[in-house]
Amino acid sequence: MATSQNASAADRLSSIKRHLAPASQEPHESTYTQKSRQSKQSKYYPTHKAYEPHRPVKTIIIGTGIAGVATAILLSKKVRNHTIKVYEKNERVGGTWAVNNYPGTRCDVPSHAYQLTFAPNYNWSEYYPKAAEIQQYYENIISEYKVRDKISFNHEVIKATWLGESSKWEVIIKDLKTGEAVVDQADFLVTAPGRLNKTHTPPIPGLATFKGKLIHTAEWDHSYEHRGKRVAVIGNGASGQQILPNIVHDVSHLDHYVRSKVWISPTFRASLHEATAAAPGGPTYSKEQRKQWADDPTSYVKYRKNLESGFHGLLAGTYKNSPQNNLLRETIVKTMLTRLNGDEEWLARVLPDYAPGCKRITPAPGYLESLLLPHVEYVTEPIVSATETGLKTADGTLREVDAIITATGFSDGYAPRFPTIGKDGVDLVDKWSFDGDIGYPETYLGMMAPGFPNYFFVMQAQGNGMGGTVPLQAELSATFIAKAIRKVQTQSYASIAPSVEATDDFNSIVSGFFEDKVTTDKCNSWFKPVKQHIINSPKNEIDASKYSATEQRVVIGWPGTGHHRFDILRDIRWEDFEFERTRDAQENRFEYFGNGDTAREARYLDAKNGGTPNVKWDGGGWQGGEGGENENHDEVTAYLKEKGKVDLETLHEQWNEPKSMRPNSRDSG
Repeated sequence: MATSQNASAADRLSSIKRHLAPASQEPHESTYTQKSRQSKQSKYYPTHKAYEPHRPVKTIIIGTGIAGVATAILLSKKVRNHTIKVYEKNERVGGTWAVNNYPGTRCDVPSHAYQLTFAPNYNWSEYYPKAAEIQQYYENIISEYKVRDKISFNHEVIKATWLGESSKWEVIIKDLKTGEAVVDQADFLVTAPGRLNKTHTPPIPGLATFKGKLIHTAEWDHSYEHRGKRVAVIGNGASGQQILPNIVHDVSHLDHYVRSKVWISPTFRASLHEATAAAPGGPTYSKEQRKQWADDPTSYVKYRKNLESGFHGLLAGTYKNSPQNNLLRETIVKTMLTRLNGDEEWLARVLPDYAPGCKRITPAPGYLESLLLPHVEYVTEPIVSATETGLKTADGTLREVDAIITATGFSDGYAPRFPTIGKDGVDLVDKWSFDGDIGYPETYLGMMAPGFPNYFFVMQAQGNGMGGTVPLQAELSATFIAKAIRKVQTQSYASIAPSVEATDDFNSIVSGFFEDKVTTDKCNSWFKPVKQHIINSPKNEIDASKYSATEQRVVIGWPGTGHHRFDILRDIRWEDFEFERTRDAQENRFEYFGNGDTAREARYLDAKNGGTPNVKWDGGGWQGGEGGENENHDEVTAYLKEKGKVDLETLHEQWNEPKSMRPNSRDSG
């Protein structure tokens, strides 16, 4: 019986082989087989040294706003054997919160949400923090996480050039105190200059002849006494909305020049506390409350989670003419009418003709109420010129003032502020500027650009998911950058850059995504590069509708929610990149294999035998053992844990194991 079964099985196998064999063709070797056999005859001998994944690398970071500080801290922890140098043109840390200190400057996002996720501050004084308190928070952070000594203040980067031969960025920096130019080089360049950085003063004919005081809100002169003066405030963006109610009761007369209308919402997000003119900072936090959070961090995390959960949600309200956006409009109109004391005529004067969300929605407590005061004139006629004594509008009216305050924001927020020369001599400024080859920043995932190896940017075009907070978004970008640096550092690569094809595909997604969103409505906004043309128009032109889709392109946002961005960026698509190998790996990509030993095991054995490891890396790593019986075995056995404490979802995926051999997260710098 068994013999019969074996024979039957053999017949079936023979039949299957006949059916699978190509008809009337002789058996042949595939090209792959031939190549494999040929490869077996070749030999390659890597440099005879132990595998060390953390070869020394250096990164230059530009800017110390929220994005720059988050990046400097996280890269110092997430990349080992890593030198970091940070250049900041201002004299102190904080970015926009260091520059803007006009009367009433504060954030409309709650303080306990507007902070780095890993660096909570129990001691915020108000629900909506003042600029000075935010700036001080970042002063404290750079000291606490030991990155202050990596920063050169009053140093402005004036040019950056990719050196192909050495695979490094050469950066020229001007010392603003001495005027001296210095040169620095690094393997990686990260720009985090902020979008609201370069002040803009409107090109009003004759403005230079004005003999009174001319002040931009981001260059506030605290020595100037505005009390009792006649003042003009140009602009009704966030700074205009804040400064007006904070000086209106001090001046004798105020002319408020408005070029386009704005939506004034109850809050920035629906679940937040509504500030008032009397209490623009919202509730204050008592000493008892702050101490309770410090003593019970679990309760503080619960408070933060409850607060920040309101910053996440779906996109229904962002679609043009959607029921959700129409409901938002109704809610805002009711708020505006209430703040205008029910005056329907005034409401008609200030209501925008575009959808809520086309521009950034702002709460602006006290702003609308100030417009009702008898010594305030709300001027919508375009300014045509300035004289020695005031401003003249298109209707021929000259309004004389003692001071002109330009609350007119910033310009060129998305293109580099200095020549940035990549491969083939291409300057990213020329390529991305409004009048450039492309006309807008054509990014890869809001963080990189094709043709610019080892170059990254944080919180620039397409770098902000539609949900979550700015600090959180900056942390996510820094994490992506750290992964890319580690990829180059550990695998015999010299550089990484996204492909043109991958970049084009991403930008096609962006174009399609925003097409039916309220951000593409007819407002002029710094969300779009067309704003750069409009704000520089001497004729005060505000009609953006005549510009092309490219010019109207929305560049501020990621094409999805905050969690959409988090999830998609978590696992990097290495297939989207072009890599260049180091010189010693030109012949064989696995040069970094070395002789088969690892530096990790060598350090462990050295410590075990009583030696002292000579490695103490920026960001952590081997910190030494006591030798003999007291050495720490985690360097080679980190995969072993107590039963029940193994997370199978992340088992063997942690790049930084063993954790026990890293210093305290705040101690390494």
